[in-house]
Amino acid sequence: MGRFDSLSGKRPGSQKENLPTIKTDPSVKRIIELHESIIGGIRNVLQNAMTLGEELSKIKENLGHGNWLPWLEENVPFSERSARNYINIYKNRDLLNRQPVADLKSAIKFLSDSPHDEKEINPKEIQDPKLLYKKFKSGDRLSSKDRNILKEFLGNEKQRVLEAAKKKVSEIDEDISALKF
Repeated sequence: MGRFDSLSGKRPGSQKENLPTIKTDPSVKRIIELHESIIGGIRNVLQNAMTLGEELSKIKENLGHGNWLPWLEENVPFSERSARNYINIYKNRDLLNRQPVADLKSAIKFLSDSPHDEKEINPKEIQDPKLLYKKFKSGDRLSSKDRNILKEFLGNEKQRVLEAAKKKVSEIDEDISALKF
């Protein structure tokens, strides 16, 4: 099955197989030509979006951390969100090639609605607080979301350590009391 076969293939209930094979009526020929042109246009739009996403992915990877957004603002006439959508379409091209998407908008919607977490552009990661702490201790910058996660983790860790210390102090106090004559 080709990349966009789902766009032009037979659909359930289609009467395409019942149509005469020789099209002599100019109106019918024109309708078929326009339909084929639309299918070709859709194929081109999605293929171009995938290719654009591939180019953007390469550039983003080569620019390094912190340089992507300034580069986008300076060089392209579309938003960061559009860039993320193009990259997402590229990264999920295999999935899109297996799905019946009719246009760019439905491809973007399909990727945002689907449960296949790759939404690689915006991963729904649950950051491991211990890893965030290591990043913090090594001097790496943290996002505000990561700082909040780390703040909560450290607060809980502090409480845990304090409770463990109080318990240990209490055990030592009991041992000292048992030693008195």
